[in-house]
Amino acid sequence: MLFTIEKKRNMSKLRIFCLVLILLLAFHIHLASAQKLRPRPPLYGIPAKTLPRGHWVFRGYAVFPHFTRMLNSKTGKMTSLPGGTEFTADSYILKVRYGILNRFTAIVNLPYIHKRFKSLKIEKSGEGIGDVIGALLYKFYFNKTHRFLFSGLLFTKSPTGKADDGHLALTKMPLGTGSFDAGFALMPEWGTGKWDLRWSAFYIARGKNKQHMDLGDVVSLSWSTAYNLNRRFIAESTFLYKSIARDRVNPSYHLFQFIPALQYRLRRTFLVQWVVPVTVDARVKFSADYETWLGLYFLL
Repeated sequence: MLFTIEKKRNMSKLRIFCLVLILLLAFHIHLASAQKLRPRPPLYGIPAKTLPRGHWVFRGYAVFPHFTRMLNSKTGKMTSLPGGTEFTADSYILKVRYGILNRFTAIVNLPYIHKRFKSLKIEKSGEGIGDVIGALLYKFYFNKTHRFLFSGLLFTKSPTGKADDGHLALTKMPLGTGSFDAGFALMPEWGTGKWDLRWSAFYIARGKNKQHMDLGDVVSLSWSTAYNLNRRFIAESTFLYKSIARDRVNPSYHLFQFIPALQYRLRRTFLVQWVVPVTVDARVKFSADYETWLGLYFLL
């Protein structure tokens, strides 16, 4: 019963989140109508395109994973969650981008997280601000004729979310890793006709958490293919592989997902996005068969 009540409260928060964001975007729609830009942003991941100087992008999205599998520490294999166990970790994320220069864009990622874990023995929850990400995107090369673009990204993650420091209450869940991370990415992009092809290679050096545990560095590779059906609809598919290398004591992790997505353009610079990451193969602490992402994208 308690889990059902929390779920209803969570859905109410989602409605409020979407309503506030829509009102904010609607307030600026009359300004956006004067812009000549017609963005074709990626539905998943970070776009390689930098923003024109003085332009803003506000992107809000909600993520709803319902974990169904866990790593068995004895066998090293993924198994189904025990009967009567439920685990969700919903996120409501605001991503703000600003064009400092035509080649130089600043990015801030602000997450709000709501976690719930329930088993036959215990119930846990956690709610609040997660780890904040800041990034700088730089466009190294752009060939307008062949529509080829190559950008690089530098980013850091600050441990702003409540983490497990060894003294977290048994009924509370951590909202962040407790580590300060930094990394870089290389992102080429090529457009031809109605097609957009995007690649990315990320490397993230992760520090130790508050319990002085090595979380392991992360390597992430993705390939996205987007097709612009018309001026309003974009369909996209992404293959994502993520690997986490850890020390000899702790096992390494990996995640492979196929990510279909759809985007609908309400106005020239106002888009609605729907993304469903589907897990193909995983060796992580917890995994979901699929997730649901609902997003709004607005360029000012």
